[in-house]
Amino acid sequence: MTFLAPWALAIGALAALGMMVVHLVARQRPAAYVLPTTRFVPDERTLVSRAATRPRDLVLLILRVLLLMFAAAAFARPVLTPSRGTMGRVLLLDRSRAVASAPEAVARARELAADGAPLALIAFDSVATVVASAAWDSLAAAPASGADGSLSAALVAARRASISLADVADSVELIVISPLAARELDSATARVRAEWPGALRLERVALRVDSAITWRLEGPLAASDPLGPAMMAARGAADARITRLVRSSFTGADSAFARAGATVLRWDSSSARRPLAEGLSAGDIVIVASLGRLPVAAHERTVARWADGAPAGGETSLGAGCLRDVGIAQPPAGDIALHPPFQRMVRALLTPCGVRAPDVAADSAVVARLVGDVRTAAAATTLRRDEHRESTLARWLLAGALLLAMAELFVRTRPTTDES
Repeated sequence: MTFLAPWALAIGALAALGMMVVHLVARQRPAAYVLPTTRFVPDERTLVSRAATRPRDLVLLILRVLLLMFAAAAFARPVLTPSRGTMGRVLLLDRSRAVASAPEAVARARELAADGAPLALIAFDSVATVVASAAWDSLAAAPASGADGSLSAALVAARRASISLADVADSVELIVISPLAARELDSATARVRAEWPGALRLERVALRVDSAITWRLEGPLAASDPLGPAMMAARGAADARITRLVRSSFTGADSAFARAGATVLRWDSSSARRPLAEGLSAGDIVIVASLGRLPVAAHERTVARWADGAPAGGETSLGAGCLRDVGIAQPPAGDIALHPPFQRMVRALLTPCGVRAPDVAADSAVVARLVGDVRTAAAATTLRRDEHRESTLARWLLAGALLLAMAELFVRTRPTTDES
């Protein structure tokens, strides 16, 4: 048992000690003597005080001391502590469109919960929902959501659920069951992850892969092309949407090609200008790298921005397709083309208008930072918020104090015979 406000016990102990001292001071009527002048003395009870060697009215003293201690213990807010070695578990189950097989993910979660440990099951896509742990069959039968996943929302929900688990376990383990697609992480994920005071265990399941890529480049890129590494694995079907990549200004043929339903993208990916360290974002993809800026004409929509808000790319609808202009220059030397975040941005910018870029798994460096170096579960004492914790024992102690107060009143007011 733990007391959330132990100072109340100290106050109660001092009050009980004071009550015992008060009971050592005996008050009684003095002895009566027959004197002829007593008719002039007012007819009132006279009491005198003297120190006693042992307290008087032991029953009343015991009731009062118990009353003070019960009240002090109630205000000290006692709570039962879980037995040592009890491990709670928070399972974050990915239900987003990135999961290849929802039944496989549910089966993995069910295996992890088979030992009967205290459990909080949270299913998440773009939002996180606490699910009853008995709903395994309905979870397995339900298809994965069509929404993107948000690991940040799931981690926030896990932190909230851990507070109740910390009342019944002395440590809590956090497990994420997800393919961990790159788009499931955002700028808040690292900060929210830092709020969890223990280890994060990642159980990766298969990432959903489209049966056929719904777009392709009009022609293959050379291996020496700075954009080539990003498109090495792209193999679209023959009837897929097409993106034409041009290095110079748009021509009339490019405009006609776009009106027919294609996407024409102008991207001079190399520049003789000295690159600078720049922040760049395209949708939910953010990178910081040594890049050069190239001028971008005004367009209907901005598809990429520099860190200062200036457009790095824009597109304009044209017939059934669109024209897109990208002003991002790669340095003439370096390995930026091999970095997975940059490759994801390249694929996103080359994706035709109206076509969603396929999900890709988060790279190993991001996963390593997410998992972290801590290998122990979060201690319950670091998860609980004692100031908000409810003490059920306090109610019973207050009820006991009320009964003792009634008993003390009865004993104190009962009629007694006067001493002669």
